[in-house]
Amino acid sequence: MDNVKRLTPEARREQIIQAALAVFIDKGFSGTTTAELAKAAGISEVTLFRHFSSKQEIFHAGVEPILFESLTNDMPVIEGKIGVEALSNILFKRIKFLADHRGIIKLILNEHLLNQNDVNVIQKMAVTFGKLLGSYQLAYDESFMIRLFMGSFLSFLYLPVEDEASIKAFATELAEMILGRN
Repeated sequence: MDNVKRLTPEARREQIIQAALAVFIDKGFSGTTTAELAKAAGISEVTLFRHFSSKQEIFHAGVEPILFESLTNDMPVIEGKIGVEALSNILFKRIKFLADHRGIIKLILNEHLLNQNDVNVIQKMAVTFGKLLGSYQLAYDESFMIRLFMGSFLSFLYLPVEDEASIKAFATELAEMILGRN
């Protein structure tokens, strides 16, 4: 098993993470063993534990960059009030992100419901989202806006729309409603 081509430690970690995400999406976090993760990555369990201390660490190493890097990339800090076009663009990007990462998002939501004692990725995402929203000078309370946006995003997860024009129209209408220009 360990006769796999030598990779740098960073490349090996990435290989493990990518293999693990596929297994987690297929079987769920709770339904996956470290032996299965090692097998999917083409390595031994010993090699897996040289790079990660636990299955939970692998899970977080896989999902957090996807969630948080995309969030900060899609939501720039804006000085002054945000306009309809900019807010609509942000909403569109977040909805497209969910569509493109549907398996990971469902995995996170399912695992959150099953394991309330774990580090709450959803809570961390909401806090990050709130900090970014704070720069937009919106007329509504931050916690209201977080719930409104997250509810809108999740509606596209459970009621998928593949037509980008429909998503863009929704994002524009929501932005206009929030900014009072409808």
